[in-house]
Amino acid sequence: MKFPSYIIGFFLFMLISVPVFAGSDIDVPEPADLDLVEEKRLLKAIENAQKAVRKSPNTADVWGQLGHIYLSHGWEIPAIPCYRQASILAPDEFKWLYFLGRLTKQRQPEEAVKHLTRALTLDSTSAPAHLYLAAALRILGRFDEARQHLERAKHLQPNNPFSELWLGEIALAKRQLRLARAHLEEALRLNPGQSEAHALMAQVAIALGDAQAAKQHAQVARRPSEYGELIDPLWWDVLKAGVTAPLYAERGRRYMSEGDYASAVTEFETLISDEQKDIKVWFDYGVSLLYTGTRHREALAVLEHLLSLLDKDIEIQKQRSADEIAYLKAQAYNYMGQIYYETGQTAAAIRACGMALRFKKNKTDSDPHEQLTPSNYDPFFSNVHANLATVYENTGQLGEAIRHYQEALELVPSQLSAHRDLAGVYWKQRRYTAAEPHYKQVITYDATDVQAIYRLGLIALMKEDFLEAVSLFKKVIAIEATHVRAYGALGVAYQELGNIPGAIGIFEQVLELEPGNKVALDKLRELHELK
Repeated sequence: MKFPSYIIGFFLFMLISVPVFAGSDIDVPEPADLDLVEEKRLLKAIENAQKAVRKSPNTADVWGQLGHIYLSHGWEIPAIPCYRQASILAPDEFKWLYFLGRLTKQRQPEEAVKHLTRALTLDSTSAPAHLYLAAALRILGRFDEARQHLERAKHLQPNNPFSELWLGEIALAKRQLRLARAHLEEALRLNPGQSEAHALMAQVAIALGDAQAAKQHAQVARRPSEYGELIDPLWWDVLKAGVTAPLYAERGRRYMSEGDYASAVTEFETLISDEQKDIKVWFDYGVSLLYTGTRHREALAVLEHLLSLLDKDIEIQKQRSADEIAYLKAQAYNYMGQIYYETGQTAAAIRACGMALRFKKNKTDSDPHEQLTPSNYDPFFSNVHANLATVYENTGQLGEAIRHYQEALELVPSQLSAHRDLAGVYWKQRRYTAAEPHYKQVITYDATDVQAIYRLGLIALMKEDFLEAVSLFKKVIAIEATHVRAYGALGVAYQELGNIPGAIGIFEQVLELEPGNKVALDKLRELHELK
């Protein structure tokens, strides 16, 4: 049978474009030091992924999964041919070209440019792809093209910490010093601990003749760099392939940051055993259990175990500084207080928060090794005081509640919730003058807090500052048009100012919102008699 030439051409194209493998003849890449690996879980994962490749060698996903396993455990070199094969089998799939370009940008920047350019034709909205392409172009000295991709990445992901850094580097290379400084200042705003940005700023400052600034930046540049996180959804796929302890922990913490505490618990549970000595794992596991909302008893047991390790394990005490151990203890007690409070054990909650506060160092404290220095941990201890105040308030111990809210505000004067809650306690005690400055603080930071504005209006009424009262009640109504009590109070303020028609109109609006309102009906009768 003779086939038409276009069919023959099609088959030839397929044979050239898509490799066909034959079972055991496949050359599967693997790390050179694989024989040194002892983790059974990792060896099993590699074995299973390699078997999948041999079983389905013409499937892009199995090659990609093997690449993910290698990459997630730090083996970039054997991951590259895996992603290359995946990109050949699925040439129109963005992720394989992206990973291939990402891994080749340093060693083979020209190849990386080709792969990432192709990837961006498939999805031009990937900020990480633009950044890695810019990185490859920078290595090749193609600065103008790199700048275009950095600007695009900046537009797509304004808070990524690398666009500004590399734009500053390019501007410096072109001796555009003021532009370089502007980019680098923004880079440091986004990521203050990035040593590379400080090093570049030192160079800019020297070129601009600012020796003092150059010295300051050079000093900071010598510290280890703190890298800001690049938001990269595809990297999550790589992390999910990891089967060693650090990767379980990293996934758990990422789930915590997303509020998915049930998934975080699942990740941390894999690491929990009698031999586990990583106190951060125990801590994060306990917090995740707490925030699932249903596993309070288990969370409490985990936090108690953490405290036991911190108190008794010599190895941990050697590895951690006194400040770090004290801070973890304080955090553990604070979360235990939350557990006790949520389970109705008020006295235990008060004791636990009190234990947390024992680690707060005051100026007169004599043992610097047991207590944490002021300022470094002020926000944390401010929250502990506020939590303890909440417990006291809800048990009717208002004096103690006030004391702890005040302590919270001494540590962090701008803590909005503490101002709001302290004002609320004063309001319960009918200490309106004491409540007033705290409600004013609240509306300074949150001009839409209806309760604070309304209560300030009532305080103005009590002080016979009727014009101020009118202004405040009008603000409440502008925010919440059906606030019946604000209308009623506004009507009273108008009456006190002698604006009887205005007061009548307001109380008529009250009746529209709440027909049959007895106070409004009585007021309208009174006001009509005054006309």
